[in-house]
Amino acid sequence: MCCLDEAFIVPVLVFGIPIVAIAGWLLARVIRTISAHRLLEAAVRERMALVARGVDPARIPAAGAYGGPGTDAAGYDRYRAQGLLVWGLTLLAGGVTFALVAGTLDAWTEGDWPLGVVAAAIGVALLVSGAIIWPRKR
Repeated sequence: MCCLDEAFIVPVLVFGIPIVAIAGWLLARVIRTISAHRLLEAAVRERMALVARGVDPARIPAAGAYGGPGTDAAGYDRYRAQGLLVWGLTLLAGGVTFALVAGTLDAWTEGDWPLGVVAAAIGVALLVSGAIIWPRKR
């Protein structure tokens, strides 16, 4: 068939998968931003309704205290540390796997396995940085 030869499939996979991944990431960020905005808007409306009923505004928690990763410093640090933990584990596992596969297969050249070691080292660095910025109890 005309569209099932290797000259067509390989470029579609090489360029198509990253494009779909980036588009999916952007869509997820937009949905997350809209959801966070709606949550904050509902919190502000609830706060305004309580003030309209005569509740002392000092007794009502601030609108930003209702959740989300960007509400306070500790929440943001925890959010950032969790992201570093996920990426660190992913790169560590992927790098070790790549180094083992590249080191054991005969099809790979001798200089390919250090790429996996570099990815694993980046994963370890991300895990260490996540452990450093993890919020401590005071």
